Amino acid sequence: MTAANATTTSAASRRATLIKLIHAAKRELGQQHGLDDVAYRQILVSVGQDSSLKTMAIPGMVAVLEHLKARGFVVRPKAGDRRQAINPGASKVRALWLFLHQLGEVRDPSEKALAAYVKRIAKVDDLHWASGRATDTLIETLKKWAMRVLPGAIKALADEVLVRHRVQPFGALQLAVFLRAANASVNYEGFDHHLWAWQDLMELLGRPVGGVAQALEAKR
Repeated sequence: MTAANATTTSAASRRATLIKLIHAAKRELGQQHGLDDVAYRQILVSVGQDSSLKTMAIPGMVAVLEHLKARGFVVRPKAGDRRQAINPGASKVRALWLFLHQLGEVRDPSEKALAAYVKRIAKVDDLHWASGRATDTLIETLKKWAMRVLPGAIKALADEVLVRHRVQPFGALQLAVFLRAANASVNYEGFDHHLWAWQDLMELLGRPVGGVAQALEAKR
């Protein structure tokens, strides 16, 4: 098999897995929380940026699945799969890992790839076994990693927003949001201000931001 064919096969397998999980989430959330077809279609469009899973890009499908998980869907591991650590500290680590994937820094957002990173940084084989101090180290290391690329990502988004503004000028509220984001990324240091700026700009562009901010705000 050539490298191109292997990549195509891998992408097709990933798409099939995501579609299966999203359909399971739709069914489960419909039964337990009343998610109807209209609301589900709205999620596909607003979060995944496409009205159909058949044509949706993989990053959009990942964003849809994460949105459904935030609404209560739980992915049940198959035999042999790594289980997910479920606690606020682990959730923060996982959210930052997925955020770095969204920024294009992490190629493989899977639990297996995260476990390999945890072993390298925290010296434990599984996130379940990371102590509070190890979890804090993981969180801070991932934030520092993100800060190496966030300023550039924010500038690119701000430039894109300005291009869009020339075509369709901002309203007063949108202008205030843009100025707040631009000023935060320039005048303040630290991960939190840059994350807020990035989220504001992504939302101005109508793009999904994921759940990293909510996870980081959760108390232990």
